[in-house]
Amino acid sequence: MAKDPVEVIGEALGRYWTNPLPLVILFGCLACIGTLVYVFLTNARNAKLRVSLLTGLYSLSIFFWLFVASSLVFCLSIASIVAYRDWGIRAAAGGAVLLSFAVSAVVSIAVWRRGADRILRKVATRAPGADERWLTDYVGLVGKFEDVAPVALRVREDAKPLAMAVSGRRHVVIVSTGLLSSLDRDEVEAVVTHELMHIKNHDSRFKVFSTVMSRVLFFDPFSKFFDPAVHREREFLADEMAGRTTGKPGSLASALLKIHETAYGGPKSLAGLSIVGRDGGIFSRFPPVKERITRLIVLSEILHRST
Repeated sequence: MAKDPVEVIGEALGRYWTNPLPLVILFGCLACIGTLVYVFLTNARNAKLRVSLLTGLYSLSIFFWLFVASSLVFCLSIASIVAYRDWGIRAAAGGAVLLSFAVSAVVSIAVWRRGADRILRKVATRAPGADERWLTDYVGLVGKFEDVAPVALRVREDAKPLAMAVSGRRHVVIVSTGLLSSLDRDEVEAVVTHELMHIKNHDSRFKVFSTVMSRVLFFDPFSKFFDPAVHREREFLADEMAGRTTGKPGSLASALLKIHETAYGGPKSLAGLSIVGRDGGIFSRFPPVKERITRLIVLSEILHRST
């Protein structure tokens, strides 16, 4: 007599989640997350290390929940094998691991090939005019110094101050006419350098990747904390690297203040890519502007004393 499909699925789920193999994978992942959290909390001011740790936490979170979801898929699709074959659990767990990596790889490739182009199609830009060519030269100079791949500069006709970096098969920094008119030259250079640091650190690709992955893993509670935390730390790191590269962190601090005082008014779809956004607590991708400015002022004092 054939067993009821619901009963078979129940036995498959019971056998799978009481077997040591999938449990070892899950608890091993949780142990790594706990270790990285501890190291993160004990390294308060090492910006590069904190970014690396948070990126690792975010990656582990993605793998954890993809593994859980993939395991459920295999338990449902091959329930009779998982429930009644000795090798069924090994096959399901192995398949879940492979599927988790495959989903991450597919999203990464899609973001690299299509993400930047889709964003750029939403933004109407133009080539720099004759009076803006100095900024193109500056982008090329900093790119050579920081060993950044060739970056194109584009200008958006917008009265609101906007600066953003987009990376994919090509790298683009976009600034608005409002930014160029409201900031002095040192401040504009500092802002553009900040965006170039995002490109150097692959932050622009990561933003698009995490946005797509958050939609795929809408049920992942961990990423609701890790994802914005990674972005906040990457903003801090880009600020610090820009301040050290230009030698004028005070110029970036004053630029951030001016941009913050003029509320962002561009398309909502681009708000998360701009240099300044809503800093609304632990779920915001942007750190508080006040804290960013404070850190830049401290960095300015350190650089001043070291000269």
